[in-house]
Amino acid sequence: MINDINNLLLNILESLEKDDIYLEKINTDLPHNYYVSDEKLNKVLFILLEICSTNQYSFSIYRDLYKQLKIVIFDKYTNETLDVLLFTSMPDKIDKNLENKYITKVKLIKKLNIVPVIGPDGVGKTTLLTEVMNQITQKIFYKRFKKIVRRSIIYNFLQPINKYFLTKKLGKKPEKDQHDDIHYFLSIFAGLGYYPYLFYKSLVKKNLVILDRFSYDYLLENISFMDKSTVLRKNWKFLLNFIPRPLWLIHLDATPEIILARKEELSGDDIIKYQKLNFEIYLKKPSVIYSYINTGIDLVQCKNILIKVGKENKIFYDKIK
Repeated sequence: MINDINNLLLNILESLEKDDIYLEKINTDLPHNYYVSDEKLNKVLFILLEICSTNQYSFSIYRDLYKQLKIVIFDKYTNETLDVLLFTSMPDKIDKNLENKYITKVKLIKKLNIVPVIGPDGVGKTTLLTEVMNQITQKIFYKRFKKIVRRSIIYNFLQPINKYFLTKKLGKKPEKDQHDDIHYFLSIFAGLGYYPYLFYKSLVKKNLVILDRFSYDYLLENISFMDKSTVLRKNWKFLLNFIPRPLWLIHLDATPEIILARKEELSGDDIIKYQKLNFEIYLKKPSVIYSYINTGIDLVQCKNILIKVGKENKIFYDKIK
């Protein structure tokens, strides 16, 4: 277990070199600036996730600039952070027209203060969100995504019919999560039908919209069946096109041992798959801000990290109770 943030970065760089990925140092005023090709970027980020998760570190990735990622790694015990800049194009070779289009798209997304929080049952979503929401002063519109789906008209019309046929097929009444897993089209469609109201709450009512869970759960197949292996659906990339890109995706995670001690909803293997597959979904359609928070560390530290990210990006108001 690595307990020093600078040693953590050295370990990441060493792991990249073992995979024949050598980050090219860019000579700027900041100490950790590197060039990496677009083709190798996702591999770099997966190694970042793997090493941070193994050693209980949290990090954020910012994509508000074109062809540039800022990674902030948070210390487990203190307020210390370590910043790394990754350039996927040399600054003097950036296409200005594409850069302007990207900046315009980011500005539009930033107007929609929609923040989904994902993570397996037992990771501490409700506990951490309650702590954070008790400390910020702006108007918050908080919803559990499963309730959004299950309270829709179309869901309530079709679910009893689906349940009847599923009971005959499975030989027992399916759990609600199992129904939603099998009838994922219905769940995704029901969730999308609520989005105009979320846009209204964000744009017109100026609420910060916080969602406990997100549509991404329905891109995972067999997540609700203990006897089946969790995988990404074959058509997940197609379905992802219809899911709005969030401003800030908060991904909560911990080791299987910690999560299973709190709640036994998934197997240990599925907890690991949930982490990796959701990260793959994020990489395919990146949010402007992505925060990986390891809830195996102290709750206060997790809360402080989220508030710090929220304040620095003007998602949370500066005034704290």
